[in-house]
Amino acid sequence: ATALAAQARVSQPRASQVLRRLHELELVQRTTEGRWSPRREALLDRFLAEYRGPDGSEQYLYSLDPPADVALRAARLSSARQLVVSADVGPDLLLAWRRPSVLILYATADIDPSELELVDAQGRHDANVIMRNPRDRSVFPVPALVAELRGVEVPLADPSQLIWDLQNLGGADRLEAAGMLREWLLNLP
Repeated sequence: ATALAAQARVSQPRASQVLRRLHELELVQRTTEGRWSPRREALLDRFLAEYRGPDGSEQYLYSLDPPADVALRAARLSSARQLVVSADVGPDLLLAWRRPSVLILYATADIDPSELELVDAQGRHDANVIMRNPRDRSVFPVPALVAELRGVEVPLADPSQLIWDLQNLGGADRLEAAGMLREWLLNLP
């Protein structure tokens, strides 16, 4: 509880209070050493069932280039600002499952679409790039998660956000990819 409190920047009593509530919900359990252990599958399932999305602003954009190429351009910008890549490209970099057709970018500051060679789309239906400035900063993983694409490190959104974005975009192949990514995440050490 003390280490968790320090990481979450809350008091130790508050962390203990939250852990007790999570225990009541069967989302964490006590180990024989008296430590708390997460029930990862239950936590992930609860998150995916209840998360309403990252909130904040959203821009629908279009590129003639493949979404992975736009992700590479964005990765080059990421050293100057906090930016992460999500579905479809992010999950594909972790577990190649489907050809990416949409890119979701999360950034803490507005990005001029022309910096990424993007133009405005009429709406979500004709966009192949969705740029979000989220209120929920949990989309930015700590520690950072990166994958390599053509020799460039591409910063990725939190794995649970990658799964949520795949499910939110919809389609049988994306749901299948989300399932594969879910298994990958649950099997991490």
